[in-house]
Amino acid sequence: MPGSRRPEYSDLPRTLLDSLGEGVTIANAEGRIVFSNEAADRILGMGATDRPPEEWATHYGVFLPDGTTPFPVDAYPLVRALRGEDTDDVEMFVRNPSVPNGVRIAVTGRPRRDGQGVITGATVVFRDVTALRHAQAQLVESNEALRRADRLKDDLTAFVIHDLNGPLSGILALTELLLLDDSVSEEIYEHLVDIRGQGQSLQAIVRNLLDLRMAEDGVLRPETEVLKVGPLIAEIHDTVRPRALLAAKTVEVEGLGPDFRVRADSDLLWRTLHNLLDNSIRYAPKGTAIRLHVGPGKNGTVRFRICDEGPGVPEDMRERVFEKYARVERDDDGRVRESRGLGLRFCRVATEAQGGRIWVEDGAPGGVCFCIELPGGE
Repeated sequence: MPGSRRPEYSDLPRTLLDSLGEGVTIANAEGRIVFSNEAADRILGMGATDRPPEEWATHYGVFLPDGTTPFPVDAYPLVRALRGEDTDDVEMFVRNPSVPNGVRIAVTGRPRRDGQGVITGATVVFRDVTALRHAQAQLVESNEALRRADRLKDDLTAFVIHDLNGPLSGILALTELLLLDDSVSEEIYEHLVDIRGQGQSLQAIVRNLLDLRMAEDGVLRPETEVLKVGPLIAEIHDTVRPRALLAAKTVEVEGLGPDFRVRADSDLLWRTLHNLLDNSIRYAPKGTAIRLHVGPGKNGTVRFRICDEGPGVPEDMRERVFEKYARVERDDDGRVRESRGLGLRFCRVATEAQGGRIWVEDGAPGGVCFCIELPGGE
């Protein structure tokens, strides 16, 4: 704590110490303050005192960080330093008539020793951290407000997703009924097929959002079983082929053997492969083929590779494309840019939930391949 400038310290570089922004206080071996610089007097609002440490609490108004409890004498950094202890950034609150609103200081103390190691006094250095603590408190308050807003957003998203699923199911059911009506004209029938396809795509997005939310909450529980790969791939191929043909592209299945089995959740795997094929149909050049290759992977796994001849994905984006709300847009000119989406994020979450992994690699001779490995069936 600050004290009077005593003649015995007349050799100190006072000009240097007074130029510091931090407060500097020096005490002798008896605990009497013998020096304080200008910053110390300014921060504490008053000059030096010859009073012993037992009276500092009332003289300077020294409290614990709560601002009301008197600071224990034995815990003063200067007193501890006189006992031979080093202290760092001990926070204290000072309030007196000169600083009625109070000031928070962080105090560091060190013992002073002679050549034989005997303690001859102590030095403390302290700085005003009032503004810093105020900013930290504001940051904590702002973070809490953001967390509350984030919780509200998550709740709203959950309600919207849940409420969308009902009307969509109704639309798809009515569409199926109309498709069974023989009196529907061919033109109307084609429109209904398109409505059904678009509705199924939207329903898939809703289900993906639900699964992502469940994964974030730690409640996504895949129901894995040993599946025959052939029927599942055939169903997916029949689903995506019409859209591919409308886009002047084809989907080819390669390498699929009749005995291939995989341990997976059929719904999650179906939607993952559908998402990846849909992505390739969107970006592959017209007149090209999207290839779905199924074969053995490493260590008894089954590997799925969905490849197209569109623009590749740069290496520095190959992890980011699986992040939440991130995706890579590939245009007809071969340019690649980041945009926003959840499709690939769902693919990673669903694949890893089934004990597998997903990654991106270059196609051959060009383009891009999205690869999945899942445990093989028994």
